Amino acid sequence: MGTYPWPVAQKSTHSLLRISVTVCSLLFGLLVPVCWADPMLPHLFSDHMVLQQQRPIHVWGKADPEEKITVTLSSETETAEANSSGTWSIELPAMSAGGPFTLKISGKSNVVFKDVMIGEVWIASGQSNMTFSLYGADNGPEEVRKADYPDLRLFMVAKRPSPSPQEDTLPASWEICTPDSAKEFSAVAYYFARELHRKVNVPVGIIETAWPGTTIEMWMPPSALQPVQAKFGISPSSPVSSGDREPFNLEFDDFELLRDGEGSLQKTFSNFDDATSRDSFGGYWSYNWSDAPATSFNLVSPGRGENGHAIRVSGGLDASDDSRLTARLHADNSPADLTSYTGLQFWVRGNGSFRVQTFQPTITDWDNYSSKSFQGTSDWRPVVVKFNDLRQDGWGVVKELTLNSISDFVIECMPASGFPPVRDSDLYNGMIAPILPYNFRGAIWYQGESNALSAYEYRQLLPALINNWRGSTKSIFPFLIVQLPNHGAIPQEPGDSAWAELREAEFMTARNVPNTGLAVTIDVGDPNDLHPHRKLEVGERLGLWALGTTYKQNIVYSGPLYQSSGVEGNKVILQFANIGSGLVAKGDSLRGFAIAGADHKFYWANATIQGSTVAVSSEQVPHPVAVRYAWGDSPICNLFNEEGLPASPFRTDDWPGITISGMVRQ
Repeated sequence: MGTYPWPVAQKSTHSLLRISVTVCSLLFGLLVPVCWADPMLPHLFSDHMVLQQQRPIHVWGKADPEEKITVTLSSETETAEANSSGTWSIELPAMSAGGPFTLKISGKSNVVFKDVMIGEVWIASGQSNMTFSLYGADNGPEEVRKADYPDLRLFMVAKRPSPSPQEDTLPASWEICTPDSAKEFSAVAYYFARELHRKVNVPVGIIETAWPGTTIEMWMPPSALQPVQAKFGISPSSPVSSGDREPFNLEFDDFELLRDGEGSLQKTFSNFDDATSRDSFGGYWSYNWSDAPATSFNLVSPGRGENGHAIRVSGGLDASDDSRLTARLHADNSPADLTSYTGLQFWVRGNGSFRVQTFQPTITDWDNYSSKSFQGTSDWRPVVVKFNDLRQDGWGVVKELTLNSISDFVIECMPASGFPPVRDSDLYNGMIAPILPYNFRGAIWYQGESNALSAYEYRQLLPALINNWRGSTKSIFPFLIVQLPNHGAIPQEPGDSAWAELREAEFMTARNVPNTGLAVTIDVGDPNDLHPHRKLEVGERLGLWALGTTYKQNIVYSGPLYQSSGVEGNKVILQFANIGSGLVAKGDSLRGFAIAGADHKFYWANATIQGSTVAVSSEQVPHPVAVRYAWGDSPICNLFNEEGLPASPFRTDDWPGITISGMVRQ
């Protein structure tokens, strides 16, 4: 999304539009009197928005001090006056689902939003498995083609760290769900929203506000985070000043593909001498302005050798920006066969750093083959990227470099000094605080991978986040948690696991914090992939929990959840809630249970279903005191209910785990 090909003649139009939007967004956050040409509203208010049904409708914004503001939606009208700082806030009465309506805000001039729907609004937050796109999920291309739902609306919050709470998001707008708008949207959020839309039969709006690789601490304000850090003796991260972007300026020219053998002719890839962005394969260069809004992309003359043209990318970047100069090999994005080439050579000058990536269809988890980082210099110098030297970063699934199937080259641009880190609370300030005043039904949360080594603290962190977000909205809204799936080593013998302890922290939160839910995904992960592609089940299980609780539908919405245990002779008898039509084993017999005596030594156990209970025993443990189920990074486990929903991993003991007091932290 937000990638623009040449011709450069269109560039100035995009730049002027971006500048005007950016100025407006910056002005909105100021807390001083400003002259407003029109009433100003946050970016959450746009054409195609969804407003929460059966709740007062909150509309707010900026205007001239003491300016009279009137808000009209359908037959409802309310009036207020902007205060001395130009802030105004109005609540319209609650409305039932329906639309489309027109929302009109009148002051000294008018602002009108069209195609406004009333329905259900949910927030989707977390890290990379929440941002994982619909297109990259299992059967993604087919699901994208079917993603045509006029009453399903999508809003994606732009990445924005901030050292202080913001009043507005970066520029964004609501989009009707179409194959184009859904393609890069969160697969989990899309499937969840689609399930609600189908089953509740009202318009649904879903707000994606997530960032890959982030910790829960980044999504919490200091008031919620610092008491937990003090309890565990953890020092808060140092704040980053200002959030200013680091400048960079890089020019590229004379791209060639290198062939095998001495004396072999090189193949010109692109040199821009014809003042276009075309390459020799029939594709073109493009740039993603929307992901790096304070940058520009230009064709400049002269290029290298004081003739022709070069391409220049320049401006300012911070940790939220993603500056990507992309060469699509074929105009239809079909892959090309580069097996007869050994590398890519081009010339560069300027201030900044960059690396080169290849895109191949088999890699869908962002872990593309990449070069090392290069630095620009004041004079033109050649850069040679050998295909044999390209490597994956190592956090995704290891894939073979398929030179016979390369669709794009990408140049990732960065400041010469690198990006400052995203600190605690930065994402709450920039990506959560601006949306909490917008009335919504609930939130879904898929995060925890980056906190696995601090799972013990997560028992306190996740409830603190939930309670803080709810306190800010004065509503105990539903908060639905995706429990981490299976990933990592398959345990050969019973043992400790940081990922199991993180799942336990999520389970404890769902059990102890009111109006929370748990989508168990221990059966749909991938031991070798941090980003499993089976997102349909994740979204639908979140939807089931919402339908069965928030929307009061008479359905089985959860798999078995451990409730209590008792010792009978040499057996431990386990009781469960949410057994649905009954407990079942997927397979010939139950697997994944381990049992221990007072010596804390666990052994694989025999487990049998006895009505609504499970009996666990082992000849090696005549006097059992504890049982664990699915306790491992990627456990082999198969307890379900008749409705096909998996049991959550659990343990009956409370013995210290490996994440207590940071025992496994690096």
